[in-house]
Amino acid sequence: MKYRKYDIKKIILMILFILFVSIDILYIYRKYDNRLIKNINLNIGKMDSEGKHQVNVVAQNATLCLLDSNEWKNIKDCNYLLEPGTYTLYIRNKYNVTSKQFDVVNKPIGTFKTSIDSLDTYYIASGGRKKLNLEFDYPEFFNKTPNYSVENPDIIEVKDDTIIGLKSGESKLKIQLKDGNEREYNIVVTDLITPPSLNNNKPYLPCDRYTVEEAHLLDKILESRVKEYGEGTRGGVLAAARFITLEFPYTLRYFNENGRLVDHGIRKHIDGEGRYYHKGLYLSRDKFELLEKNASTKTGPNIWGCNIYDYFVSRMNQNGFTCSGFVSWAMLNGGFDVGDVGAGDYKQYDDDLSDLGEHQEITYDYMRNGNYEVGDFIARSGHAALIIGIDDNTIYTAESLPPKLKVYTYERYQGIIRDPNLTYVIEMKDKYPNGEGIYTRMWNE
Repeated sequence: MKYRKYDIKKIILMILFILFVSIDILYIYRKYDNRLIKNINLNIGKMDSEGKHQVNVVAQNATLCLLDSNEWKNIKDCNYLLEPGTYTLYIRNKYNVTSKQFDVVNKPIGTFKTSIDSLDTYYIASGGRKKLNLEFDYPEFFNKTPNYSVENPDIIEVKDDTIIGLKSGESKLKIQLKDGNEREYNIVVTDLITPPSLNNNKPYLPCDRYTVEEAHLLDKILESRVKEYGEGTRGGVLAAARFITLEFPYTLRYFNENGRLVDHGIRKHIDGEGRYYHKGLYLSRDKFELLEKNASTKTGPNIWGCNIYDYFVSRMNQNGFTCSGFVSWAMLNGGFDVGDVGAGDYKQYDDDLSDLGEHQEITYDYMRNGNYEVGDFIARSGHAALIIGIDDNTIYTAESLPPKLKVYTYERYQGIIRDPNLTYVIEMKDKYPNGEGIYTRMWNE
């Protein structure tokens, strides 16, 4: 089939027309496309020492930018230092304006911890103080200044990284760093305890002083102190001994033991009379359920501060602690189960407190150069105590001697040598089942 000349011309003209229209459309599209703002990129850099991030804006076909309420600036100068938050960025050129919302989010670049991280609740006395002892694992450049947020500022306040109990109540405490890393704590301020202090003029514990609820709360506080410093450690045993002598607001009378839970010579099989060998404080009558059911008693059972018959002196006395009863109680509540054993240094027995380790004689040279430490056992045959404080010139012991449990203060290098009640030390390093734990030489450090 042959095409006529005019048909070929029409085809050529049609092709040229289509080509012309296509070129024109392409030109219009390119012209329009060049007016569009495209490829908006936000380069968010790492956080600086002040907790801010460098944000650089890049956008195709843009000429100006504006961040929130700031003034328009040249797109080449769209660099910002931003704290964490949500922002709206506006970008424009001669033809168009567009916006983009974005978040600046801190990602923790390190870790931190405090001295109360192990606890669900920290208990503090009204007027008490607790140093948080913050420790950081952060780059050197990072500003580690914490921000404290207190839920109930009439209950607690924080000064110099120290919690201060203002009045009884409960409050949340939040600690936040500039990278968004945060921790929250529950703090209970209570009048059931006092700030830890040396006070040998405390009143004697009255009979039935506490309700069951109050007694159980005191048990929780004791348990939390031990957990804080390390259950089964030197620190845990020290915490139990310091709690009952320095934070508990009453003192316990000395009570001659009426017997023990373990067979020991001719001693009677008695529970909770001069030797309360159980977890917690013996302050509520529901604790009778813990007592050995087959243990004999003449007038008991009865809780601390209430009268029972004292076999040794043949009269009624307020229940409390004998010397070894206190030490074995402190060790048990601190997580070191030594058994309901006494203070005698008898060759025929190998289960007394005196058998915990080698005896270091208390001499001037030993007190000057020895390796004794708080939490060590200190004693003589027939008497047991714990060292609960050491400073430059003084050693402090917790002892139950007539008439009461209290803290004894000795001149460290001469005075303690002249005291006949203490003749040797058992260094407890490697004796506590879970090691040394956390402790300080003085309770107020």
